[in-house]
Amino acid sequence: MDRSLWVRIDGGVHVSPGSIIPSISVDIESKPTIFKEFEEMDAPIFTNEGLPLSIILLAIPFILSLKNRGGSSSGIRMLDHTLDNQANLADTAISKDDVTVILPTLNEVEAIGLVIDELKAEGYRNILVVDGYSSDGTVDVALSKGVKVIYQHGRGKAGAVKTGIENASTPYIVFMDADHTYDPRDISKLLAHAVNYDEIIGFRIDKRNIPLLNRFGNWIITKVFNILTGSNLSDVCSGLYILKTEKARNLDIESGGFSIEAEIAIQVASHGSITEVPIAYRRRIGKPKLRSFKHGLEILSTIIRLARYYNPPLLIASTMASAIIPGLAIYLWVIYRLLVYGVWHSGWALLASVLVIFGGQGLILSMITLLMKRMERRIIRMIEGGR
Repeated sequence: MDRSLWVRIDGGVHVSPGSIIPSISVDIESKPTIFKEFEEMDAPIFTNEGLPLSIILLAIPFILSLKNRGGSSSGIRMLDHTLDNQANLADTAISKDDVTVILPTLNEVEAIGLVIDELKAEGYRNILVVDGYSSDGTVDVALSKGVKVIYQHGRGKAGAVKTGIENASTPYIVFMDADHTYDPRDISKLLAHAVNYDEIIGFRIDKRNIPLLNRFGNWIITKVFNILTGSNLSDVCSGLYILKTEKARNLDIESGGFSIEAEIAIQVASHGSITEVPIAYRRRIGKPKLRSFKHGLEILSTIIRLARYYNPPLLIASTMASAIIPGLAIYLWVIYRLLVYGVWHSGWALLASVLVIFGGQGLILSMITLLMKRMERRIIRMIEGGR
């Protein structure tokens, strides 16, 4: 074609005390089509004609990826969400003797004996209790069951996890809370996929035994985690998960408490492969140690700190995008004052416009960062063998 059709649409709103007048104009023009060689390479997103097209091209795959989040996007592949035992997964390629089940404990005398008995009944012989210097007889009960017990170094649950990783002698490690909330029969579901992934998390599909406040906090933490990492996990705070020992020993763990699960997940999601399977969740035996508000803030701060290290462009862009919220709130207040009292706050309206524009740019950058991160992961999987 030797001619191009150009459509120009201009619109605006004239606001004055007591009146709001919208305006729009459409111009259609036919121009000769001129092709010329590139004189310099430039990103089309920064040109007048290229910006709308770039936004459309970026928005379409982003929306589709959100719609199909149950697929393999961001390297996290969702598996079947039923609680069936899947016809006994004992024929998995990984033997139970290749697994060390690590139980971090601190004053779990009421539950530890039951948990060890259930693990042995399922055929797990490599059981390691990592104790945080309990004062209620937890260690005595564990020793009476014939399992190995060591004392942790470092602070809190994170110290127990690091100590367990250092002392494991099998190719795979299973971490499980020792409060009887997790069913050892579900470990076989994780083992069935351990060959193909660096970490498999058991996500709690039945949340009736999770306190309502903890449930809400876990939902917020998981959503923030997924936004900042471009992931699609369902339960980042789960206390039942399996790791390849070699991968676990390469982790740079800095947390000191209950944020350890989030720290492990963000590192594996950034440099490895991760998935999840559905598991049951039982009522806790003994006194709970997780304080919803305090430890929830600790986990959130850890996620933000780690996102700054592992994906700083997305963290910065997401922070920019949050400016849209106060911008829209100020817009609504300005319009309310104009319509009800006839008072026009031009300064506040200007501030709202700046915030919305600034936040919109952050939103576009977030989309670009997510797409680039997912592309990076696909390339890494192809290089490693198309996994």
